[in-house]
Formats: sequence, structure tokens, C-alpha cells
Amino acid sequence: MRILLCHGYLLKGTGSNQYVQSLARALCAEGHHLVVMSQEDDPRLDFVTTFLREDKEGAAPQVVWEKETGYPGNCMAYKPFIGGLLPVYVLDSYAGFEVKEFTALTGDELAAYVEGNRRALDRMVRQFVPDVIHANHAVMLPYIVRTVAEEQGVPYFVSIHGSAIDFTVRKDERYLAYGLEGMRGARRVLVPSEHTREQVLEVFGDGVEGLERRMTLLPPGVDTEVFHPAETDFPQSVERMLSSLAERESGVTVGDFVGRRGERAPAEPEGEARIEYEVARINGLHPDWLPEPDLAESLRRLAEAAGPFIMFLGKLLETKGIQCAIPALPLVLRDHPEVSLVVVGFGELRGILELMLEALGEGDIRFLKELCDYGNRANSSRINEPFGPVLAFLDDLAGEGTLDEYLGLCMGLDLDDAVLFTGYLTPEEHSEILPYAKALLVPSLGGEAFGMVATEAMACGVVPIASCHSGLAATLEPVRSIWGSDAGALLLDDPTRIVSGISAACRAVLETPQETLRLRGAEMRGVVRQRFSWESIAERLSVLYEENST
Repeated sequence: MRILLCHGYLLKGTGSNQYVQSLARALCAEGHHLVVMSQEDDPRLDFVTTFLREDKEGAAPQVVWEKETGYPGNCMAYKPFIGGLLPVYVLDSYAGFEVKEFTALTGDELAAYVEGNRRALDRMVRQFVPDVIHANHAVMLPYIVRTVAEEQGVPYFVSIHGSAIDFTVRKDERYLAYGLEGMRGARRVLVPSEHTREQVLEVFGDGVEGLERRMTLLPPGVDTEVFHPAETDFPQSVERMLSSLAERESGVTVGDFVGRRGERAPAEPEGEARIEYEVARINGLHPDWLPEPDLAESLRRLAEAAGPFIMFLGKLLETKGIQCAIPALPLVLRDHPEVSLVVVGFGELRGILELMLEALGEGDIRFLKELCDYGNRANSSRINEPFGPVLAFLDDLAGEGTLDEYLGLCMGLDLDDAVLFTGYLTPEEHSEILPYAKALLVPSLGGEAFGMVATEAMACGVVPIASCHSGLAATLEPVRSIWGSDAGALLLDDPTRIVSGISAACRAVLETPQETLRLRGAEMRGVVRQRFSWESIAERLSVLYEENST
């Protein structure tokens, strides 16, 4: 088939970017012919044969490069010109763009974004003549696609991801109307989980006739060739990852950031002003989409120590719950002093996390609570009281009369040395580390469309320690079925007690015999390969295209 995939962002990174990349690769492997429309400016991926780019408004697209691939199908990556403004659901950084949340767009800015994409899409539909169009997210691409698709008589499909609904449609009534228009013409609306299905019906059900009948559950897949159990020893995998990293980083300079390490806050700021300064200073040392400057040294030291480690993988955002893992770590170290926490990812919470480690290491309960209060105020737009579980944990310790004992424990530990921040790693890079972790932390506080990182862990034979809500509930079914009565110790069911839950779950995994972890890991991988491999997902999607395109 000839398939046009429409995505408003990049083809690399996390979330929906990785979804589109992986889906396109799997469809090429099936022999389909694709155009992927996105804002990716460097689509040098193994399945992409041609890169086509518009360099200014109204100009004809130019071929930037062409190459051969070993895939039976082919893929052209197409970057339309939309100007310098990139609307997003949640603020993030995109090199070369001014980034602005959809909810903050003026009418003229939104109209320009729609027109730029619509003009490019119309040209591509006329030239490529697709059999189907597949649009990502509830807004704005389905709305843009609908007009062009109906004019050209091409059926289109929509994949829903959670962030567009939660952070745009629910917050600005303009986008409810656009979402309704986009979904009314779709042949199928694809959702990753029952949680997202219920969410879509709640928001759009009354305004889209027959929506429930047209919805199809299709989870994102996992590349089981990339994510697999450990095949070599850890030091070898680290060296292989660092070699890949060196190639990716060639030509990128981070020295300007490193040069600011010695700065301290001026004497004047106190309280929240001091926290704001320190958070900005620390975040400035760790630019988005880059690994840590000293990562090679840190990872080699971890590999040489040969101690166990727990891993976190994802954006450093309050919704992901990483702030709850920091105060849980001392309780893990009390019983397992050799363990490390490896944090893979980047994000705006990095500064607060480092300050939390500093406060714990000094036993400074007042500063720790100030950080939590600041975090609740500064990060409340996406989730209410994101640092509430940490404050509840401290209150529980105080109520039990064990707070001083806990602070004494923290002061006796080298917490900085026990936590390794890697910065951003590509999926191919973090797949070199993940198989060696004892467990993967997924302590999500916000709703998840689907627990992609938990699936990656299980494909590696690594058990996820995860919140059991929203789309994660379905993802974690292999843990329940395979771990049986032991699964309850790994699933973080109580969000108000998530800090103590993390520490207890980590200790449970660390105390499980290695042979048991290996056997259960192999069983989890088997389930993932059967249900969630990209090959399986692409086959199911191809059938949907065929059955619903006539």
C-alpha cells in the first residue's frame, strides 16, 4: 500500500516521535511505500530512502539526499515549511523553533500553522497519491487532514496519544471543535489502551456519530530486536553504547554549559528566589536532548563496580514521578548499600532533583520541604500537588517518630555517588543499559496512554516497578500473570504512599534470587514478543487499512 503518515513533531526522541519512527520502519519491513510528513530535519534512519524539504513558504520541496536501504518497502521523509513557530501540547525544547503551547496561540498563529501544513499536505497527496493517510494526535493534524483527504477521496485514520487531550483539548474549547471535526471523517480512531478509549469517548463521544464503533485498540509496539536480554557482559555493552554516543555527539559542543559549574547563587536570593536561581543554574548545565558531559566516566565506573542498579527511563517531569524515587533511595541503600539509581532522561525537573539530593545528604528537612512546596507551585499546571507524595512520606515518618532516624541515615550515605544521571539517550543507546538493570521504575503520577518504557523493560527481561493506573494497567498484565502473588509487591497501587512503595518494591526485587529474575524475565519477554512487537502491530494495522479503505 501507499501510506502517508502525518506527524507534527520529530522522528527521534520519546513518546509519539518514537511511535511514528517505529511504525514506519515496521510498515517498510512489510513492503509498504511510505511518506512520513514531520518536522524532523535529520531523518537519517535505516529505513528512510529520501529526504524532501521545503525551505520557505510556497516553495517547491527539494530533495536533500537519497540512499538505498535493505527494506522491501521504502520511505520518503518530508519536512514541510511551517515557519519558526512550533505549537506543542506541553512545553519542551525543539532546536530551531520558537515553541509555544497550543493553548497560548493567537488566532493568527494557529491559522498560519494550519495553512502551512494544509498546503504541504495537499501537494503531497496530489503527488504521492496515497491509498490511506494516517494522522497522529487528536489535534491539529486530523482536522487539517480531513479537508484534503475528502477533497481527494482518500480514507484517513487517526492515532490518539494522551497529551493532546489532557493538555490542549480539555483546556481550550477551540481545540474541542477542531478535534471533533478531525475525528468525524476518520475511518478508524486508534487508541493504545482502554484508558485512552474511555478518555476519547468522554471528550468526543457526544459530538462524533458512531465514534465508539469506529475505535480500535492498537497499542504501540516495542522493537524486540533492539530490546532484548543481555548478550554480553555489562562493560562491553557500555563501550558499545559510548561508541554510538560519540558518533551522535560529534560536532556538538557542551563546554559553555560545563563552564558554569562553579557558579553559586549571589548572596541576595533567599527562599523561593534562591531555589529558582539554583534550579535554573543546574538546568543550564544539562541541556535538553544531550547526554551528560561526563557520562563515559560515570558509566565505566558503574560497570567496573559491578553492583546492582535500578533504572528510571523517561522525561524528568513531575507527572513521571521521578521526584518520588529520590527520597525512597536511602531506604533501599540502608539494606543494599551497593545499589545505584541510574536516571535516563532530561527535563525541567533536573534541578529540583539535584537539590533534593543535596537537602537529604545534609539532613536539611526544612530545605527539602521548601523544595517540595516550590515544586508543587511551579509544576501544578499538569498535575495537582506533584510533590504531595514526598511531603506525605515525611509526615508519615514524623508521625511514626522515625524522621530523625531517616535523616541520620541520609546524612550517613553518599547519595550523590549513588545516583547516576545520564541525560538524553536514544532508544538504541539506552537499550544497551536496560537489560542489566534489576528493575525499571515507572512511578507515574499522571495518566499514561500506554506504558511504553515498561514494555521495553519486559522485552529485556527486566521487571517494571510501576504505578498501576490508566494505560499502565494493561501494560503490566504480564507482571501480574507471571509474578503471581509476588506481583503485589511490585505494583504501586497507592499514589499517596508511593515513596515507601518504591523502596519496598526495590528491596523485594533486590532480594529475589537471580535465577528467579532470569526465568520470569524470559516469560515476560515471550508475552511482549507475542502481543507488542512492532511486527505484530504493523500486521494488525495493515489489515485495518485494507478492511476500512474501500
